[in-house]
Order: sequence, then C-alpha cells, then structure tokens
Amino acid sequence: MRQATINLSILLISFLGFNSASPNFDPVLKTSSQCDSSFKLSYVLIGFGSNMFSMEPVFRVNGTKFIYTSEEVWTIPNFEKQKPDTLLTGDFRTSSIDSIAALVNPIQDTLIYKSNPHIMSGGEANIEVCTETKKVTFQLFNASDTTAKKIVTILNSYILSNYKKLWISSHNGYE
Repeated sequence: MRQATINLSILLISFLGFNSASPNFDPVLKTSSQCDSSFKLSYVLIGFGSNMFSMEPVFRVNGTKFIYTSEEVWTIPNFEKQKPDTLLTGDFRTSSIDSIAALVNPIQDTLIYKSNPHIMSGGEANIEVCTETKKVTFQLFNASDTTAKKIVTILNSYILSNYKKLWISSHNGYE
C-alpha cells in the first residue's frame, strides 16, 4: 500500500507540471561577458528541497542605486507566480562599489562554481558582479566562497535588522 501511495504522489506531481519547474529570475546583468561603464550586481538565492517555491531574497545594484526584494524564483508552467515584494531601496555607496571591485578584479576566472552534493535542500547563492573591467559570477550550491562571503557582508550592511539578511552556505564545496 505504501508503494502505491508513493507512486500516486509522483504521478500527481508530474501531472501538475512540477517536473518542469525551473528557477526563473531576472538578473540585472547582460548575459555577455562584457560590461558597460556602470557597476552592476545581483544576488539571488534559489531554494532547493523544502525551500523551493518560497519567497527568496534578491538584491540588485545598478550604478549607485540598490533594490532589495523578496521574490519567488521558481516557476511552474500554467501557475501564476507571486508578485515580488520590494523591501528596501536606496543609495549604494561608492566606497562599497570600490570594495567589491577590489575583491573581484584580481579573480582570473569569470565563473566561480562550487557545490556540496551531500545536501539536497538548502539553496544556491548566485552572485553576479559587473565592474568597469570585468564580470564575475559565483554559483554556490550549498557551498561557501571567501570572496562571495565578503561581498555578502557588504550587501548585508544595507539591510536593516528587521529584514532577512542575505545568505551564503558555511559548508565547504567542491570546485
């Protein structure tokens, strides 16, 4: 009986279209490796396991302006996506831009990818930074990176204490 219940659940999930669910967010950056003259940054947390389909923090910077929202980043075909909730907007200091640029400019790669395959839940912290001279993307699947943590610390300084801070896993990942 238990096996029939599990199979029925899988069939129902497939029928509803959950097997075609995918993360869908609008990063502020272009998909090319080229950057224009303005600083851009996006942080998106993509939840996995029990964290799927929940509202997740998204932090975007364009030039010297930032917006911090809570958004549903997973979508299912034929299901309405929740509207983003704008939590904070404001000015992004040039000193923060300079600090982040100093962190990413020495990085030789354009993609920093780390994962921890031993954790199925949790999430992926996706950070894209575009300075005047380079674009760097961090894709951290339940994994940590010291440079990404420093960037998130800078971003978290803009988030008031009554709001959810941005997250980077503390687990060591595999490159």
